Amino acid sequence: MLNKRVVGLCIILSILSAVLQSAPVLLGNSFSFAVFLSGLPVYIAARQGCGAGITVFFAAAALSLYMNVIEALFFICTNGIIGISSGIMQDRFNSIYYIPVPSALLVVVMLFAVNYPLGIRIFDTSVIKAPILQAIALLPILYAYCLIYLKTSMSAAALLHRSIKFINY
Repeated sequence: MLNKRVVGLCIILSILSAVLQSAPVLLGNSFSFAVFLSGLPVYIAARQGCGAGITVFFAAAALSLYMNVIEALFFICTNGIIGISSGIMQDRFNSIYYIPVPSALLVVVMLFAVNYPLGIRIFDTSVIKAPILQAIALLPILYAYCLIYLKTSMSAAALLHRSIKFINY
């Protein structure tokens, strides 16, 4: 039987994640910074359990898709993936410096899987020609981004944990 509090939290987190992802579309480009926080609700749900995290990820993606297709694709390929992989990997590693590695690798794979079939290059081909070299050049940047994202998510989750008693970690 599902915990009703967790289900309620997942519904709220899905809506919050979709609204944060679509904030520039709904409120204007001056709210573009809110997109950075769209994976935070997914991270919090993934800390509840793998199933809760996956459910919030797909529900938020579907809600974002309803509001804006481009923002939904961006959510699926970047912040949503970072939030879910960081939340799931949090219990698997002792050091927080290992957690961003799978997140960064997933984002690189997603960016190449989406961009290259559409003919969009991540780097100019005159700078770095081979896609594998482009991925290697992109990994340190994405690792730093994922580490900052993880530390921000951990702080926000700890603050929420002090306020709401039904989070299980």
